[in-house]
Amino acid sequence: MPTMWAMWRGETSKERTVYVILGLLIVALWLPRMQGPIDFRWDGGVYYVLGTSLAEGKGYRLLNEPGEIQANQYPPLFPLIIAAHQLVLGTSDPLVVGRLLRFSSFLAFTAYIFAIYTLMRRHLSIPLAFWGTVVTLLSVYTYFLSDLCFPDMLYGFLTVGFLLVYDRDVRTSSSAWAGAVAIAAVALRTAGIALLVAWIGEGLVRRQWKTAFIRSLMAALPVLGWFSYVQSVETSAGYQHPAYAYQRADYMFYNVSYAKNVSLIDPFDPTLGYSTVGDRVGRFLSNVSVVPRYIGESVSASKRAWEVEREQISAQIGTDAGPPWIVNVPLYALGCLVVFGTAVMAANGQRLIPLCILFSVGLVCLTPWPEQFNRYLCPTVPLLALSLCTTVGWIVKRSQQYSRVRWGGVLRIVAGLVVVGICLQQVAATVAVYAKRHLEVRYHSRSGETIGYRLFFYMDSSRALDAGVDWLLAHVKSGDVIASSMPHWVYLRTGNKVVMPPFESDPLKAQQLLESVPVTYLILDEGLAIDSQRFTKGVVERFPERWKRVYSDDVTTETGVRHEGAFAIYERIHPEPAAVQSERDTMTHRTPQHILTAARPHEAR
Repeated sequence: MPTMWAMWRGETSKERTVYVILGLLIVALWLPRMQGPIDFRWDGGVYYVLGTSLAEGKGYRLLNEPGEIQANQYPPLFPLIIAAHQLVLGTSDPLVVGRLLRFSSFLAFTAYIFAIYTLMRRHLSIPLAFWGTVVTLLSVYTYFLSDLCFPDMLYGFLTVGFLLVYDRDVRTSSSAWAGAVAIAAVALRTAGIALLVAWIGEGLVRRQWKTAFIRSLMAALPVLGWFSYVQSVETSAGYQHPAYAYQRADYMFYNVSYAKNVSLIDPFDPTLGYSTVGDRVGRFLSNVSVVPRYIGESVSASKRAWEVEREQISAQIGTDAGPPWIVNVPLYALGCLVVFGTAVMAANGQRLIPLCILFSVGLVCLTPWPEQFNRYLCPTVPLLALSLCTTVGWIVKRSQQYSRVRWGGVLRIVAGLVVVGICLQQVAATVAVYAKRHLEVRYHSRSGETIGYRLFFYMDSSRALDAGVDWLLAHVKSGDVIASSMPHWVYLRTGNKVVMPPFESDPLKAQQLLESVPVTYLILDEGLAIDSQRFTKGVVERFPERWKRVYSDDVTTETGVRHEGAFAIYERIHPEPAAVQSERDTMTHRTPQHILTAARPHEAR
């Protein structure tokens, strides 16, 4: 077996050039974003809060919630990694730890890209392997998610590592190591179950019944262990008697398991009720029909980028460049090319990669969040790009077979258009994202220090939230509870307990649920994790005597005209008026669980 040095010396100059170019591309993508902490918005704050709980020895708990409840949505490996960073630095300050997490993300991203190229080279020529790696590298979600405190990039790294470690010709050690990597993937993200199922399925396809059985036993241990933990949380006294009425409502997606949340027809509209088996089958089939488009986006650019180009072309030619749906054509076409490449690999005896794609995409189609498909597919992009490269290689090979007839030239043109078109599209999208969507962040720390750096997609809604939290830092008291659609980020900035508002369209029920916390400051925003104004605007309008508008991002023009902004903070007023007090007196004779039951959606018919 040659040594690593001998292998490096044996590399051609072309291969070494590829490594250098990939390294330069990685550095170019990271140099503009090496400053400041990693992005803790959205789920990033959840993972950090869980990591802090582990580092402080409090267990696996959501510290932002009243009662610091046990968490049972996310597997614990990524919070453990965050906890390790905190223990090394001796602090849980997100501004300090976040900088180290950003540097760690850079190192992991670098290893990830080189691992992708190594996987590509196992199956493709140098040019195609390089192109496939660049397709993954310049996929907007690849570099965007590496900027977030999310486990998606690490999960993609483990997916590639799983395939690199596995060698179907070695039936013992490599298979066991592959299983260990897949188990680590499950501990990182629940979606890692797809890798374990593919691993078992590969043994079944090869008719190695004993191997498949052993793999099933190995896979069952982490899966059953995690779901047993989830069940133990759900049957605990703390879960059955929450700190406030809707704390464990099935729509509170950070506070309940995936199984509870996806049982709703629409987790963001619980009034629709719970889904039946027929609803879930219909949802799966509906998702299957659109997922090729998302696959096309994954190996090129987002649909919005294609739409912008159509708008620009329309402006230049002075008329519509086709109907709006025309942008779906290239995206579905690319999705179909990926599917075709997966079939080619399966026909050539490469079963594990197609199975990983099949079960990963199938798992995505089971979820009720199509708007999240780009993110969920991101860890699978290296495999999707490999499938696309396989299709291009197949087309080129067929063009050589038909080199003396017209079809040979046509096939070469098709292959060239795919390669050049995707390159141009991704380069244009990447330049646009860094130029127009990598925006300045500025807010104050608890100590009054002004923090400045840049984040992707730091739009007006995020800017308004941070400005509002700056105001809260000067006014909030230690015991005050805040309601926000991004509770974990607000908690990290203020240190106060922060909950999400109830997803209740009835203002009276929503008011009752907010009183059960009780919430001191209610944040109304839009365009963040959820559109909280949809659920809470009715509350402040129905009970103006209970909520006082204390902050907003209203704008006054030079002419003196005042425009009401989309962001506002309301403070709960004391004492309570008689009408609301009457409602509250009624509530005092009802347990929080009774209030929650009254507010829960009816079962779907």
